[in-house]
Amino acid sequence: MHTFFSPLNMKYWVVARLKLQDCKVGSVICLLCLTSKYAFPNNVWIERISYISKHFTRFRLQKFSTVTTPDKKASQKIGLRLRNLLKLPKAHKWCIYEWFYSNIDRPLFEGDNEFCLCLKESFPKLKTRKLTRVEWSTIRRLMGKPRRCSSAFFAEERTALIQKRQKMRLLQQRKISDMSQCKDLPEEIPLPLIIGTKVTARLRGAHDGLFTGQIDAVDTSAATYRVTFDRNGLGTHTVPDYEVLSNEPNETMPISAFAQKHRAARYLQNLMTPPRGPCPSATTPILMDNDPLISQSTWKSRLPAGEGETLGGFPVKFLVQVTRLSKILMIKKEHIKHLKDMNTEAEKLKSYSLPIGLDFQKRYATTVLELEQLNKDLNKVLHQVQQFCCELAPDQGMAPADRPTEMRQRCEEEAQELVQHSNTLLDGQQSVTNTSHTQLVSRLTALLLQIKCLAEGGDLNSFEFKSLNDSLNDIKRSIDQSNLR
Repeated sequence: MHTFFSPLNMKYWVVARLKLQDCKVGSVICLLCLTSKYAFPNNVWIERISYISKHFTRFRLQKFSTVTTPDKKASQKIGLRLRNLLKLPKAHKWCIYEWFYSNIDRPLFEGDNEFCLCLKESFPKLKTRKLTRVEWSTIRRLMGKPRRCSSAFFAEERTALIQKRQKMRLLQQRKISDMSQCKDLPEEIPLPLIIGTKVTARLRGAHDGLFTGQIDAVDTSAATYRVTFDRNGLGTHTVPDYEVLSNEPNETMPISAFAQKHRAARYLQNLMTPPRGPCPSATTPILMDNDPLISQSTWKSRLPAGEGETLGGFPVKFLVQVTRLSKILMIKKEHIKHLKDMNTEAEKLKSYSLPIGLDFQKRYATTVLELEQLNKDLNKVLHQVQQFCCELAPDQGMAPADRPTEMRQRCEEEAQELVQHSNTLLDGQQSVTNTSHTQLVSRLTALLLQIKCLAEGGDLNSFEFKSLNDSLNDIKRSIDQSNLR
C-alpha cells in the first residue's frame, strides 16, 4: 500500500535499525516521524535526515519478547546511550519539534491535514484507505503535484498557521460572530488556560528547553501567559501561548457551540475596541475599595471608573467579582490543604494512641470556622457573578439563582390544574372553599411532581435541587409556626 502525505503535515517516515555494538539484543526498530511544524528554519528537516542516516541502517524485525534476563545489562546500555543522545542540543531540539505541541497547536497539527480534507471533498464515497499503488497514483495525479520544501511554500504555510491561531484566539474570547471565516479550523477548539494551571513551557535564550511551571497571569491582548517555573533560578517569564502545554488534558468545545453562543451585536463594538479610561498621574495612588488583591494590582490604572464602562467587552463590576471569586477559591484551596494535613496528623496521633492537644484542637476549629465563612462569601460572590452572566449572555439559557426553574414552574401549573379539577363538584361548586388550604395542597402536589420529574428525568443538577429546597421553604413559610415541629 502506498501512502501519500500532504504538504501541510509533511511526514517522512524513517524506519531503521539501531546498530548496537557489543549488544546481545540484536536489531531494534526505531520509527521516527519527521513532522514539519513550520516553527523552525527550512533546513532543520534536512539536518534531521542527515543526522539519522549517520546512525541508522536497514532494519530487521525482532520481537522484544525474546529479550531474556541476562540481557538486562544490554538494555541498560541501550538506555544509557539513548540518554547520552538526548543530551545533545540538536537531539533535544528535535524531540521538541516532534512531540511538543501546545494546546492551541495540537488540534491544528494532529487533526486531518489538507490532503485528508481534500480527499473527503473530492471522493466522498471513498470509505477505505487500503488502496493499491495504481489507485493511489491515480488519485495523486487527479489532485496535482504538491509544492514542497520551497521558501515560498514555508512562508505561505507559516502565514496560514498564524491566521488559524489568531482565529482560535478570537473564538476563545467570543470575538467572532461570522462563523463562515472559521471553515478551515478543526471541529474542537481548546479553551484558554486559566490561572493556576500546571503547564510545560518552552524557554528560549540561555535556558533553552522545556520546563514545568504554573500560570500566574493571562494576557489575551498579547496572546501570552505569565509562567512561574518550578526550577530554582528560572523565575517568572512571559511565554507565547503556542509554546505552553497544559500538564492535564485541556477542555475543548465544539466549534458549532461558538456559533450558538456568540455575543449579542450590542457587545461586539466593545469587544473589538474596548474603551480606555484616563491614565492617572504618577503620584495618584491606585486603590480599589474592599479588595486588597485589586488595590495592589498595577493594571488598575486601565480600568474605567464609570458605572457602565467595560474592559475587553466585559463590565468592570463583573471583572471585579470574577477577581474576588478567584481569590476566594485560592484561599479556600489553601485552607482545604491545611485541613487535610491536620487530618493526617490527627490520624497519626490516634494510631500511636497519643492525646490530641488543646492547641491542635483550637487550630483545627479555627480552620473549620474560616472555611465556613469562606463558603458564605463564595456563595455571595457566585450569586453576583451568575447575575452578570445572565445579563451578558441571556441566550445561553443560564437562569439566575433566585428565579424558579422551568421544571418548578411547570410542576406548579400542573398541580394547580390538578387540584382545581379535583376540587370541582358536578354542579360546578368548590368542595373546599378555603383558599389557604387549596394553595397548601397545590404546593404539596407540586413538590411531589418535582420529585417525580427529578427521579425520572435523570438530569440532576444543583439548580434543580435548589428549586426543590426553595419549594420546601415556601411551604414552611406558608404554614403557621405552631404547626411546625
